[in-house]
Amino acid sequence: MTLLLFNSALVVLPISVGRALFSAIPRLPITHGIKCNDLYAFNIGGYLIWTAIAGARYLIEYAKTRRASVLFAQICKWCAIVFKSSILLSIWVLVIPVLIGLLFELLIIVPMRVPIDESPVFLLYQDWALGLIFLKIWTRLVMLDQMAPLVDEGWRVKFERVREDGFSRLQGLWVLREIVIPITAKLLTALCIPYVFAKGIFPVFGYPLIVNSAVYRFAWLGCLLFSVLCFCTKRFHVWFTNLHNSIRDDRYLIGRRLHNFGEVMASEGTDGGAEVVAEAQDGPPADAGLTRREQEADVGLRLRRGNNAGRPIQQQRPVVAA
Repeated sequence: MTLLLFNSALVVLPISVGRALFSAIPRLPITHGIKCNDLYAFNIGGYLIWTAIAGARYLIEYAKTRRASVLFAQICKWCAIVFKSSILLSIWVLVIPVLIGLLFELLIIVPMRVPIDESPVFLLYQDWALGLIFLKIWTRLVMLDQMAPLVDEGWRVKFERVREDGFSRLQGLWVLREIVIPITAKLLTALCIPYVFAKGIFPVFGYPLIVNSAVYRFAWLGCLLFSVLCFCTKRFHVWFTNLHNSIRDDRYLIGRRLHNFGEVMASEGTDGGAEVVAEAQDGPPADAGLTRREQEADVGLRLRRGNNAGRPIQQQRPVVAA
């Protein structure tokens, strides 16, 4: 009887907790009625019960070894960390994947599968799953060194900083300002601009309804092609500029000269320039003669280089400052 009750508790209690959670999920507007599965209910309930038991054991052991005030301070600290991280995590895991999946469906799935005379139906949980996959792929590509020409280096620096800070030292406002808000703003821009063009601007021209529907169907794809064209144009411009500079340097560059234009030198240059010239003029004759000999040696070296090149000095190639 004891064994029967123990096994029944191990099975019934996690399934009951999982079913209670499943009964609450279909009330959300994005699920469209998820059916309960006892295997999933058992796993979810088991994880929830195990988490509660582990947290209770940790609190009891911490209370035995330390004072109650320290325990209360740690609880408040971790509650603040969990609250801050849960907000960022909910935006990163829920909102951004839904926007990515919706954009992917408008770009690829709707133009391919939905006829022009029909209205598309969006299932947000499917869009969320697709967006989560694409978000994971994008974050992996950002952290790879091989994708540097195609990915902005700034995102990699930001992600490395978040990984170094960790969960306990996460800077919520910085992450929200530098990572979450820019990504959300770009996704909303990519979603809203084609919609405004297709629904607000193009119908003003008075075309038939079928033409307006076709424009609405392919507006996001057209914007994507235009963005890719602009991106390739900028990249080709940078590549051709670098190629032109490298050919010019190989053809005309003789040497490089390093100039220090620091802020300290710039501020002290106007004040100390006259003093340096005066000191050079008032210096001993030996220093002046040494400086003169160094200049003559430099001029002689340039003359020898011009003679070895087989052309007079007046026809030397100009020095290009790099």
